[in-house]
Amino acid sequence: MSDAPRRVSFGEAFVAVDVTSRAPLYAQVIAQMEEALRRRVLQSGDLLPTERQLCEGFGVARSTLRRAMGDIEARGLISRTQGSGTRVEGAAAIQHHPETSHTLFELIAASKREPSTDVREFSWTHADADVSSVTGFPIGARLLHIVRDRYASGVPIASFENYVRPDAVVFDEETLTRGSIEAEFAGNGWAADRIEYKLTAVVLDDVLAGSLQMSVGTPALREHRRSYRGGVYYNIGINTYHPINHSITGVVDGMDPARG
Repeated sequence: MSDAPRRVSFGEAFVAVDVTSRAPLYAQVIAQMEEALRRRVLQSGDLLPTERQLCEGFGVARSTLRRAMGDIEARGLISRTQGSGTRVEGAAAIQHHPETSHTLFELIAASKREPSTDVREFSWTHADADVSSVTGFPIGARLLHIVRDRYASGVPIASFENYVRPDAVVFDEETLTRGSIEAEFAGNGWAADRIEYKLTAVVLDDVLAGSLQMSVGTPALREHRRSYRGGVYYNIGINTYHPINHSITGVVDGMDPARG
């Protein structure tokens, strides 16, 4: 017999909206819901407070709350059933380990969800000072610039930006809608024998917030991932991960106790 779902009290996850803020009240409610999901304060299966409790707690009208909840429900993060209340439905995050060769495309498929890709940019460019500073390619280098959004059964997981040197371009735009760029490299003589990666924290701007279906200003994790083959640096991926639907995990074995 399964346990009854946990009923979350308002104070566990939320606070009243800021009526002095320039942000619309419904947007503040959405942002608080997203933050509670991101921090795992809300777990799949939890029941939210009643509509009346949420309105009183946030200090908003019923129409404002329903607008916010409708947005969140449309993204599959909650479900509302007459007589049962509002249930958290967020699917388990896609987990990956940056130090392994498993691609995010493969991990989504392994989770029994359908991986898909929207290629938003696929064009040739020459590195200016800003691109050179971010990527490490020399100013003036001819590069293929690619921007893709990755989904798991329609749910946003990550937004990828790549700069690729010309001789490593072994694919076309349509190919990238069907699989991973890493698989295309590996299958055409450009399997990486060295990966350098760095993780940083960012806040989502308008473009990334739209791609990941989150609020502008939401904190997220970004990975800069450089690929090498035979000492040749041929690709950088600038990957921004969804703060709820994706997580990075790892295990450290055999640690030296003397290291503290």
